[in-house]
Amino acid sequence: MRLIPRSLGGRLALLLVLAVVCAQAAAFAMFAYESSRVGRAAATTQVVDRIATLVRLLDAVQPDTVPSVVAAYGSPRHRFTIDAGSLVPEGAMGADEARLARRIDRRMKDDASQARIALVERDVGKNAPPGRLSDRNQALRVSVRLDDGHWLNAEAPLASRTPPWMRIALIQVLASVVAVLVVVAVARRGIVGPVADLARAAEMAGRGAAIEPLAECGPRELRIMTAAFNRMQERSRAFVADRTRMLAAISHDLRTPIASLWLRAEMVEDGDLRDAMVRTISDMRRMVDATLAFARDDALSQDSGPLDLAEMVRALADDHVALGRDVIVASPTSLPFHGRRMALRRVLDNLVENAVRYGGKARITLERGDDVVRVLIDDDGPGIPPDRIEEMFAPFARLEGSRSADTGGTGLGLAIARSAIRAHGGDVALVNRAAGGLRAEVSLPA
Repeated sequence: MRLIPRSLGGRLALLLVLAVVCAQAAAFAMFAYESSRVGRAAATTQVVDRIATLVRLLDAVQPDTVPSVVAAYGSPRHRFTIDAGSLVPEGAMGADEARLARRIDRRMKDDASQARIALVERDVGKNAPPGRLSDRNQALRVSVRLDDGHWLNAEAPLASRTPPWMRIALIQVLASVVAVLVVVAVARRGIVGPVADLARAAEMAGRGAAIEPLAECGPRELRIMTAAFNRMQERSRAFVADRTRMLAAISHDLRTPIASLWLRAEMVEDGDLRDAMVRTISDMRRMVDATLAFARDDALSQDSGPLDLAEMVRALADDHVALGRDVIVASPTSLPFHGRRMALRRVLDNLVENAVRYGGKARITLERGDDVVRVLIDDDGPGIPPDRIEEMFAPFARLEGSRSADTGGTGLGLAIARSAIRAHGGDVALVNRAAGGLRAEVSLPA
């Protein structure tokens, strides 16, 4: 289970809730300490005052009524008894207890020092005398020697097990957390929401999709960032449009003289010279067309839309099989995807054609992961030297040794393929398989 949320709103809520809970915990810890200290002092004073009052009362009543007076003076929290011995051992008092004992002594006849006080820690339910409030952990024991030689013993708890303010503390913490979550919900609409919209727009723009200008709302910094993104998109569209118009003009200007050269070559009477000239002009025309396709990157001008990638791969394989090529497909029944159909088909067709040309056959595997879609195209060819794999994606790069040197390729197929796939937010990689042959792996964001 992931403890830290991935979203900005979730992390903001978590940080604020932790801050509130920690602040409340620290405040209530200090309050609990002070409340416990003040409560113990008040309880101690109350017990001492009740003992002093009871001693003076016992001096004023008949001896035979002393037991009944002591019993009537007690309470569930304060228990008084008259015993032959002292509940507090001699010499058990500290400085604070001695001060309280003197407070009792001052209220007795002749200011006699006959009081003993001790603060004891007791184990709950263990070795506690019956009827001595054994469910309390800390108690104050007081023993006062009476005129007849007996001892008036008292025991009272100083703190309750669950202070009543704990309920208030819990309610306050819950109320604070709810208030924080409400603030986060409001902030999510005003801050987190526009940030998420900007992130989605940037992701779609990176895939070449047309993005409408975003609304400039929220805090000043967010409005500035959104405005900068909108200006960037506008400049990018203008740049692509200007480049497309320029390339269209170059295409027209180049094809016209090439066509003229073709016609003039056909008029050459020497057959061998004529065929050589036609081949050269054909290569020139093919190179010009490929160069214009790479520079124009016409995949970016196509609209994205929903498509079935599995159906596209199977239809592509059927077209190659109809031409007598050995192409096998392993794919799920359906794999929905959002992208540019013609660009993706052109890329996959180019990779399959390379696999058949240089490896004799093509095995296409379509896989769907949590975050990525992979199209694997394997062949049984000689592969590519590892140190030259990345070089094959450069424009006009050709492998003369391990792959056929007399092909008509211009070395732009892989460059165009990578450009189109990266426009979808993915990538293309070539890997030599351990069993032999080459694998072309197309990765697309799911």
